[in-house]
Amino acid sequence: MTAILIFLGLIIGLNCIPLLTKTNFPKAEKVIVKMLVATTILFLTFTILQFNGYRLKGEYTLMTIGLTFIGLTVTYFALFKNTKKKMLTVFLLTPLLVVSIFILVFGQVLKEFNINDNTKIIVTTGGLLSCGELIYITQTKFGLFDKEVHYESSLCLREIKKIETVKLDNRHAEFLIYHNGKMDSENPYKYDVEKKNGW
Repeated sequence: MTAILIFLGLIIGLNCIPLLTKTNFPKAEKVIVKMLVATTILFLTFTILQFNGYRLKGEYTLMTIGLTFIGLTVTYFALFKNTKKKMLTVFLLTPLLVVSIFILVFGQVLKEFNINDNTKIIVTTGGLLSCGELIYITQTKFGLFDKEVHYESSLCLREIKKIETVKLDNRHAEFLIYHNGKMDSENPYKYDVEKKNGW
């Protein structure tokens, strides 16, 4: 509850900054609004795709788009005069700002390990209730996306350093996962996966 109140106070405080200044930036406002619209559409599109299993390729791609969106949103809140249009924009952008911060903190890609030319393992930070890092097995789709074909959240492994492929056939995959050894004493951890969904 305290974090929510601090966040709301920060949003209100940022929007009160223009009340303290008398300067106007009409040209800069047009440029920032256009950039904000573009990054909002990009961020929203790629976030919806990610929730449907399509992760944009690259370790830092979604993070870069998210940070750009956050930076432009905060700039818009802090620099431009409060109007009805701006208040409506603030009302619409605040939930997206919360989602972007959540994704950057809890969905950050930590490492990627190639299984073959088309398939790889992506390790991300866990959520609030996760005991370890999350593991996704993905395949390249449409040249731009890593499509999730397998998801694992129950291993309780932290600081995963390396994942080796031991066995890979049409029905079964076996991996060795090297981690810090704190949550599970088995190191490397032997991870068996039954292949489904055609991967």
